[in-house]
Amino acid sequence: MQDEPKHIPGDIWEARWKDAGQKEKITRLGRLMFRAKIKALRKALSGTEVQSVLDVGSGLGYILGFLQREGFDVLGIDTSPSAIEYCRSKGLNAILKKLEEIGERYDLVVSDGLLEHLLNFEPYAQKMMKISRKSIILIQPNHESFRGNTLAFLAELFRSGINVYEYNYRIRDFVVVFEKNGFKLRRNLPVFGNVFRLLLFERIDKE
Repeated sequence: MQDEPKHIPGDIWEARWKDAGQKEKITRLGRLMFRAKIKALRKALSGTEVQSVLDVGSGLGYILGFLQREGFDVLGIDTSPSAIEYCRSKGLNAILKKLEEIGERYDLVVSDGLLEHLLNFEPYAQKMMKISRKSIILIQPNHESFRGNTLAFLAELFRSGINVYEYNYRIRDFVVVFEKNGFKLRRNLPVFGNVFRLLLFERIDKE
């Protein structure tokens, strides 16, 4: 029997994003990081035929906001009420929901820095693949790079210093799981000095 996705307890993410509306907990370095992610995301999306998008773990809405401004029909989901409230205060389309509660399907499923926080990420990845009609984009810490393997450095991106525990997955670990489930790796882009990698997977059996 296939394992069910095990989401991270909502109180952990709530502690991360609490009071975001009063004080956005991100440093100048963090802003540069998000700009680098958006630049890579724009490059990855160039030439793709995508309309509907699901942003899983939308956080404070940096990726969600970019996608919405670009004209995509995008929905962000998160388990933190504070994160959702903050996104909505910026006019972003976000709801309080877990991935395993999603029944609709989307052309593209996006996840920025989520799977590395799960002890067993494969059931969660399989749920993402189940609801994706065409493509999946992951932005993952590159633990094989010096900076990407330094949690203290990643924690500096946020003023609060709160950094949810990350398991030391390699980029290859994600590639293996998605490719064995029918999603081919099409792009593998360095982000923010190779601290992160953007992985674009496309469904092989197009619907």
